[in-house]
Amino acid sequence: MVRLLPAVTLVLAAYIPCTAQQVIYSEDFEGAAPTFTLNTPDMGSVVAGDNTWLVNNAYTGGQGTLECFGIPFSFSIPNTAAQPSGIASPNGNYMHITSMAAISSGVLNCNFAAADGLCTNAASHFARMSTDVSTAGASDATLSFWWICAGSPDNFGELYYSTDGGTSWTVIPPVNGAYRNQSAWVQQTVTLPAFAGQATLRFGFRFVNNEATAASDPAFGIDDVSITTTSQAATLVTGALPSSSYCPGSTLSVPYTATGTWDTDNIFTAELSDANGSFGAPTALGSITSNTSGNIAANIPAGTPTGTGYLVRVVGSDPAIVASNTQAITVVEAPYAGEDHHISYCSNEGPQVLLDEFPGASACGSWTSPDGNAMSGILDPATAPAGGYTYTTNCPGDCPQDEAVLVVGIVAAPNAGDSAGVTVCTNDPAFSLFSELGGTPDAGGTWALLGAPHSGNFTPGTDPGGCYLYTVAGISPCSNATAVVCVEVINCTGINEQADGWPGLRWIGQQGSTQLIEVGKDQPDHVGVFEPSGRAVAADLHAAGQKLALNLRGAASGVYVVRLTQGNRTAVLRVVQQR
Repeated sequence: MVRLLPAVTLVLAAYIPCTAQQVIYSEDFEGAAPTFTLNTPDMGSVVAGDNTWLVNNAYTGGQGTLECFGIPFSFSIPNTAAQPSGIASPNGNYMHITSMAAISSGVLNCNFAAADGLCTNAASHFARMSTDVSTAGASDATLSFWWICAGSPDNFGELYYSTDGGTSWTVIPPVNGAYRNQSAWVQQTVTLPAFAGQATLRFGFRFVNNEATAASDPAFGIDDVSITTTSQAATLVTGALPSSSYCPGSTLSVPYTATGTWDTDNIFTAELSDANGSFGAPTALGSITSNTSGNIAANIPAGTPTGTGYLVRVVGSDPAIVASNTQAITVVEAPYAGEDHHISYCSNEGPQVLLDEFPGASACGSWTSPDGNAMSGILDPATAPAGGYTYTTNCPGDCPQDEAVLVVGIVAAPNAGDSAGVTVCTNDPAFSLFSELGGTPDAGGTWALLGAPHSGNFTPGTDPGGCYLYTVAGISPCSNATAVVCVEVINCTGINEQADGWPGLRWIGQQGSTQLIEVGKDQPDHVGVFEPSGRAVAADLHAAGQKLALNLRGAASGVYVVRLTQGNRTAVLRVVQQR
């Protein structure tokens, strides 16, 4: 569906005492450089294909051949109809579609490759005005052109217009359907409200060549293109601004002068261009309902980018007229402290740069802690207090400074303690895994072995050995804390089975890395320490009364065999080394 724009006309400021018609654009294709660009990719059209746009004065047809699937086919192209006297230069240059097969055969008049469904690809071909035409200051605008096209329901011409310099296009359907079924030249005029009041108006023509089994020459041909406007008496002028430099958020008064007749419900709006002076997407600064000259209370929006090429104009609504303004203004950067918000840190996180929490904030500022004292802006969650940290800009220039508050919460990090290892005998009593953890772990965590929950109480001979995971849940943003207690369970039965004949010999435990052995009154002549495999292990030996101290510094955790000899006596016992 084609939607016709409402009758809105935008007119640049000018004093026009009466209504008059004026031809503002004409193209008869007789000049050395026509103001149309041929074979553009607009609206999905192809730049090269089986057909092409040409500008020449060829009207004579002829014969030619077209190769299809390797087989040459002959074709015959009729003459293009002569132009009537109503055209400025009858039978002179014109813009038209010509098939590439015809060009290869030396035939250059208005024709096209009508597909037989096998040898011609369906494609569209676009030709457009090369420059913009302004209809600002006009109440209406009319496009006129002469055209010819026989074609078929699948091969026809189309007319398009653009109000943004050719960035986007809108199709204009003729009264009686597509441009076809016309073998003689005929003049077409089109008037739409959307044509008026446009600063960047263009027109374009497209030839649609769908696959077809029956089609007729001539193809789409165009000549004598012209645009006529009717001027409007009401005028509008934007006055001089009080300053050439503003900050985002600044207020200003925009003066304007309105002459002629304006409706009582007319609204004058002050608009701001982009930094390059383009009003493609203007920003409304303020408005007033009035039909007389006056001033508009306006405001430069906060967040407006800096730039030196901004323009301010006034636009009327009834009638719709735009008053231009060539006075450039500069928007300077206003200090920006950021937006107030809240964030939480875990007490075990490293130092935090608070300004990182205010993206886009001006770097020229200072911080104040919750107690009102100046601070560097680097916060250490391990020692800093929770509360509101205030950032205040102190930037150069006349713009007002800004302030923002970052409310910081400090969440205590969970502590699971230090991991530990323990070796126990199968016949030892039950004990708490929590008591084996090093450091100062938080109570209330959970225990698990290989992902399976565990009570945290270990019973030797019943519970399997392994590494038991202790987890203390963290509160966001803190992560969970974990530690492990690795338990080795050994069968300690018979540890003194060869100590008979050596009264008082027994292992009495470990202190640090030193194993303590009660030897009684008899001191051994020699002491050897061995791994269960039989390999000797170096140990520092120290006798203290009836005790023997074996320092196994650096030895791995496990069970070691100690052999003591005195004369002909030999005794063996085992000790458990824990690191």
